[in-house]
Amino acid sequence: MSKIIQFIAKFLKVFFFGIIPFILLSGGSKYDLESIKVEKGTCSFNVDGVTSFHLEGKATFTKKIEQDKFGNTIDNLLLSFTSVDGGEKQTLEFIIASTKKMDNGIPVGVYKIKHLDRLLNKFNGVYGFADLSGISELPFFIKSGDVIITENFSNNVDGKLEVELENANGESLNVEGSFNADIKV
Repeated sequence: MSKIIQFIAKFLKVFFFGIIPFILLSGGSKYDLESIKVEKGTCSFNVDGVTSFHLEGKATFTKKIEQDKFGNTIDNLLLSFTSVDGGEKQTLEFIIASTKKMDNGIPVGVYKIKHLDRLLNKFNGVYGFADLSGISELPFFIKSGDVIITENFSNNVDGKLEVELENANGESLNVEGSFNADIKV
């Protein structure tokens, strides 16, 4: 009888001190970047590369329709992100140009970065730059990545971006995060 009690006691110790904590720890909530929503008119980006920091600030956009001499129309969406960190202004801007026809301009979707080896005239794709005071005297220009527009209304544009920026010295920055831009007035 004492061997049965010892067996049950050992089993309960293993169960309560080994198995239950493992189940509780493995079922914990995970941090999900996809579900993060930022407040209206703001942006939140993680920047890694030459230096690592978090960039939060104001997000605005403007929409413009251009027509070339052949009558082709191109919708342009200019996204502007600004932050004042320690008295220094930091700016990221992206231009998305699309020939797709939509009522609200640029349609919802993933916009891949294209290599730009000419002027922006008749450009269809994404172009961007960053002027990050305190990080580098040289501006960073977009090299690769995606800008994802998840919602596009007349007064609000919501989305995410994952891009790599590079300056003339070959220093690169990876920028990843979310934005919810207000129309610029």
